[in-house]
Amino acid sequence: MQRTFPMLLRTILALLPLVALVACAPASSGNGVKDALKEHPDIVLDALGERKAELFALVMQGQQSYQDSQRQAKQEAEFKTPLAPVIDPARALRGPADATVTVVVYSDFLCPYCAKGALTLKDFAARHPDSVRVLFKHYATDELAKQAALVYEALAVQDPKLAFAFHDAIFAAQAEIEQGGEPMVYALAVKLGANVGQLKRDLKKPELAKRIDDDTAEARSFGFDATPTFVINGVSVRGAAPLDEFEDVLRRVSRSGGQEAPCAACDKKKQ
Repeated sequence: MQRTFPMLLRTILALLPLVALVACAPASSGNGVKDALKEHPDIVLDALGERKAELFALVMQGQQSYQDSQRQAKQEAEFKTPLAPVIDPARALRGPADATVTVVVYSDFLCPYCAKGALTLKDFAARHPDSVRVLFKHYATDELAKQAALVYEALAVQDPKLAFAFHDAIFAAQAEIEQGGEPMVYALAVKLGANVGQLKRDLKKPELAKRIDDDTAEARSFGFDATPTFVINGVSVRGAAPLDEFEDVLRRVSRSGGQEAPCAACDKKKQ
């Protein structure tokens, strides 16, 4: 707001001569200024054209304010009616199994904002080692990102810790993965100590590919349209938000009594 108001004021001041000009112009009907503007729209465009940078900044700030208000409104609704992502105990979880807070993250291994968000989430979990657990889900639409997601799930069959080691490593090596493609993804898994034979077998399991598709479908069913998105005991944090927002949501869900992770559709079946 501190930067928006001076910019808006300058734009208004720039348009004052236009208002005076139009007000003094002979109107072709009784509607005065309105009719004059209809007859001479080029005057408005010329005036605005002289303040393109300020106008663009105002539009961008307005868009950001709108997005922030929409995000906050959705959060408020979720505090009242939490989202209920599927929590499958057969999947890789980082943190204590009996944690009172579950963070479900919908992410893309090749998204730079997701890499930033992953670091913030890791800091958040480290602040609450006894009460927070993390379930990583996929919202990957790019073929290479889908393949990375499949490798992650295949590694999770071997060892959840191995899967999360891959999670950390691939986010740190996004540039190399983008350049090297699928061979780099597999090489990273092998470097981390994956059993190659088992990895090859597990990559062919149709249930793992379905899991990735189901994750994306679930994210879309919640209205998520970008990555990363985090769901803390049913309340979403959208984008690579700062650590303070995670802490704020945690405080609020704790105060409201939302201690246990929502699990309305838990799938207890082992895969």
